Amino acid sequence: MKILKIALISLISSVLMILPSTAKEIRVGVAAGFTNVKAEGSETLKDTSKKSNTEASENTIIPSIFAEIAADNGFGIGIEHVPGAADINSTTRSRDNARDDNVGDSGTNKASAEIDGLMSVYLIKTFDSGFFVKAGQSSTTVNTKEVLASGSKYKNADIDGTLLGLGFHKASDTGLFFRVSGEFTDYDDISLTSQTADATTGTTNKINASVDTVAFKLSVGKAF
Repeated sequence: MKILKIALISLISSVLMILPSTAKEIRVGVAAGFTNVKAEGSETLKDTSKKSNTEASENTIIPSIFAEIAADNGFGIGIEHVPGAADINSTTRSRDNARDDNVGDSGTNKASAEIDGLMSVYLIKTFDSGFFVKAGQSSTTVNTKEVLASGSKYKNADIDGTLLGLGFHKASDTGLFFRVSGEFTDYDDISLTSQTADATTGTTNKINASVDTVAFKLSVGKAF
C-alpha cells in the first residue's frame, strides 16, 4: 500500500507541473455516491486484555462537488470534496457484568462515528469511447462519538485512502456532461487508544479498525 501511495503522489505531482500548459478544458460538477461503508475492528479492554471483534456495514448517499483540468490527450487531474459530515455506523449494546463473567463494564455502550471533511485528489484518463479510469488519494477525519459505560473516550483520527475507479463519460456539444462510475477506496488502518487509563495498571483500552468503501456514483457537470 505504501509503495502505491508513493507512486500515486509522484504521478500526481508530475501531472500538476505539466498539465496547465496543455490544458484543454476546465470541468466542474456535482455527484451523488450510493456508498457502502464496511468497517472491521477489534477492541482490547484495559482491565482484562480481552479482545472483542466486530464488523459493520452501512449504506448511505454521499454528495460531493468536484473540479478538474483536462488536456487534449484525455488526461486530467481533479479534486473532489464532500461537504459536511456523514455517519458511518451507530450501534448500541448493553452489558451486565454478572452475566458476562465480570468482563468489561456494566451499562449501555453506544458505538458511533462519522467522517468529516472528505477530500480526494485524483488523476483521470478519458478515452475516445467515453470510458474512463481514475486513481488518487482520499483524506478524511473520523470523529468518534461513542458513549461507553466505562467512561472511556477516544480521540478523532485523520486517515488516508487509495482511490480507484472506472466509469463512462458522456458530453454534449454545449459542454454539459454526465457520468456513471464505480469507485473503491481502501483506507489506512485506524489505531486508537482511550484517554482513560485503568486506575491500578495504567493500561488503556485500544481499538484497531479498517474501513473500505464501494460507491456507485452519478455525476453531472459543465466543461468550459
